[in-house]
Amino acid sequence: MSSSMIISGIVMVAALIGMIICSKKQKTNPSAQPVAIALLIVVIISGIYMLYKNNIFGSSNASMIEAENHFYASQGYMVGKFIAKNIPAAKVLVVENEDFQKSKREQGFIAALKEGLGNDNVNAVALEILNKPKRPAGMPEDMPMMPVMEMMTSKDFDATLNANSSANVVVSVIGLPRNASEMRLWKMPEDKRPKLILIGGGMTGSIKLAPAIQEGMVSAVIMISPTAKFDEEGAPSNYEDAFKKRYILIDKSNLKENYKSLR
Repeated sequence: MSSSMIISGIVMVAALIGMIICSKKQKTNPSAQPVAIALLIVVIISGIYMLYKNNIFGSSNASMIEAENHFYASQGYMVGKFIAKNIPAAKVLVVENEDFQKSKREQGFIAALKEGLGNDNVNAVALEILNKPKRPAGMPEDMPMMPVMEMMTSKDFDATLNANSSANVVVSVIGLPRNASEMRLWKMPEDKRPKLILIGGGMTGSIKLAPAIQEGMVSAVIMISPTAKFDEEGAPSNYEDAFKKRYILIDKSNLKENYKSLR
């Protein structure tokens, strides 16, 4: 067994133990819950890394991976359609994970967004972590560190938006930082504040989505539909059909009927 596999296994076991401990403590200590979630993400990433290194994801699962990538891309297509309809002359900024340029999944999402938008006026950038933790000594370069969504802060998000201030629409595929309420974005005048669209409404930090959509602070959010189907039939080839099978886009127009799906 390679050293990278051994380190990955140690990290996964340690994170799993920590997650179990935090889960038991969260009833008496609410602050333990986000730590437990962060550790769960570490466990998942470590597990995927080990499966990848062991070539578990072989050709037999290629079609399943392609289907999931197509489902994911359908969100980009529908967001593009939403922007084209509701925000004329949009200059779109997609806030991405690190190394998104190497990800077939993310490149598919961006391509589908441009297709739905009807033009290429889209700029995708990785969120810059200002105070990024150093990679531990001996940790393989190809082994993922803590997910960006767990490292990012309001200052990171503000810095990324400031560096791309020409955009009037921001699409985040990594959610918002835990201290999202401290972002300068909310304090900007409405006519200067870029429209914000969130992909996967789970990671919103201290922001409550329903009021944020109602007040126009968030233009739209895509979430897993309450009627989502996860079966062996795969993804419909048409983006709109694939989207309807798995997701729902919530904005002011359908907020009332979907209020319970938001926190």
